Amino acid sequence: MEKTAAEPEVSLEDLYRAGSPRSEAAFERVGKVMPGGVKGAYFYRPYPLTMERGEGCYLYDVDGRRFVDFNTHHTALVLGHRHPAVLAAVEAQMARGVALSAPAGNEVELAEEMCRRVASLERIRFCNSGTEATLHAIRLARGVSGRPRIAKFEGGYHGSHDVVEVSVAPPVEVAGPETEPHSVPAAGGMSPHAAGEVIVLPYNDEDAVGRLVTRHRDELACVIFDPKAGILPPQEMFVRAVREITRRNDVLLIFDEIVGFRVGMGGLQEYYGIVPDLTTYGKVIGGGLPVGAFGGRADMMDLLDTSQGSTGFFQSGTFSGHPMAMAAGLATLKQLTPEAFAHLNGLGDRLRAGLNDLFARKGIAAQAVGTGSLFSVHFTGEALVNYRSLAHADKEMAHRVFLALLEQGYFPSNDLSMNALSLPMENSHVDGLVDAMGKAVARVPEFQLTGG
Repeated sequence: MEKTAAEPEVSLEDLYRAGSPRSEAAFERVGKVMPGGVKGAYFYRPYPLTMERGEGCYLYDVDGRRFVDFNTHHTALVLGHRHPAVLAAVEAQMARGVALSAPAGNEVELAEEMCRRVASLERIRFCNSGTEATLHAIRLARGVSGRPRIAKFEGGYHGSHDVVEVSVAPPVEVAGPETEPHSVPAAGGMSPHAAGEVIVLPYNDEDAVGRLVTRHRDELACVIFDPKAGILPPQEMFVRAVREITRRNDVLLIFDEIVGFRVGMGGLQEYYGIVPDLTTYGKVIGGGLPVGAFGGRADMMDLLDTSQGSTGFFQSGTFSGHPMAMAAGLATLKQLTPEAFAHLNGLGDRLRAGLNDLFARKGIAAQAVGTGSLFSVHFTGEALVNYRSLAHADKEMAHRVFLALLEQGYFPSNDLSMNALSLPMENSHVDGLVDAMGKAVARVPEFQLTGG
């Protein structure tokens, strides 16, 4: 039978809803007792998928569909889901006790392993999250230096305590000059003094960073710096310049490796060839369980040693250094051998090259960037050098492509801006994502106008 009129095209959102009715029902249910239904990082339009289980590099949702997982729980699950070594370590610790009101022994093993891997770690302390890690590192830096203010980079995220939740994603129209950004609060209810305690620095502008740090050196306790591994292209000379600027001005450098530690045995600082004063950790060092850590110079970290009496410094918490997280983290690090990193980073190189070749062939203003096994996709033809260039990327396009990738069985981060590979992945998984990306961009009408 001939069609008398063109059938209306089914939208990406309609396809999403049709394939995930149980997730929709789950979201409606949780919204009645939790504001917004889920934590902020889980939400995307029209509602997030609810996952039933994970296995290796795959996720399975409550509607029975399988996805290749390129989110890896916000980059934390470097070994993938249910790795046998992690499961065995957690089960063995659980048999001994979940929490014991005393040291359980495995915290020293993880501490020794971290200090063995990272040259700058003379001492380390564990906490519960990246947020706690940066909070305690900054507090220690302020106490040691006797100075009240900190410097952070525009667009840098270091957790959800007041002094770092500044200029995380400020509207460009209120962010001030690119070479001297304003300090913009990022959340309601913050201390009214928080923004004033922060000097905001621009990424990849050595002259501006040098000028600002030098101007404020007498009031700066520290610069906290995450070089945006996986989000911005690496600029090794700039990272080294930041270390030299802080050293020259007698300002402490806190290096945030909460995401970047998965790039190699010694993390990002080994990759860039720098030695920070303090470093913060999270994600992969807990094997998928809640964890944070901070460490560095012995003369600073030993101020937290109260075994001989009060030093005026303190760090603790009911669940800090939790035995289950220590067991999972140690098991994870033991799997992260030089050979494992070579496999992961080789896959990352292959994926980014494949995606960028696709975008070039199709004439699409998009780029895949990243470091090691971390990657992001930004829909812009502008050179990516700092927060302002990232802010100009087409985020609505990224969301639509995300929905189109889900339809093909691939689960990246919902804005495509922080993705990661896991050890069980092979060439076929990354090549599959490149092929799926080609079909996804063809599925979005705007791209059909520019495709090659």
